[in-house]
Amino acid sequence: MIRTLLLSAILGVSLTSPAQTIYRITNVTITEKEQVTQGQDAMAEIRGAEGTDRVIVYAANDIELRSKVKVSTQNVRRSSVKSSAVNAIFEIDLKMDGQKDNRRVEKIYYMDQERKSHFKEKFIFKSGNQVRVVTVEFDGSLE
Repeated sequence: MIRTLLLSAILGVSLTSPAQTIYRITNVTITEKEQVTQGQDAMAEIRGAEGTDRVIVYAANDIELRSKVKVSTQNVRRSSVKSSAVNAIFEIDLKMDGQKDNRRVEKIYYMDQERKSHFKEKFIFKSGNQVRVVTVEFDGSLE
């Protein structure tokens, strides 16, 4: 009797707790001229299947790289393909020498498509007659 009660309580808690979406960032490289800097892997957690979270990917010296993901799902009665789609909006923010720049990339993953993407963005910072070109590259995945 106690065992049955305990199993039903565990089952009830596991069914009522919301799922968690994880945005995992790996293989981070920041390239300026010939200098390549490796960043560490990062992970953002979204409570439930939909929502948003921001994570610091790299912070050192005068460079700060952040990434934000906003995940939403579709609910279309007439199309099972569109109804199973996951819409992800990725924002990549780079702050360097007090200047900020950002990029916004939108991805739509359909049905059982692998939810992985490779990001490569070029940022240009101008200060007087000096120009700094920085390329940010990483892999992102939704799990």
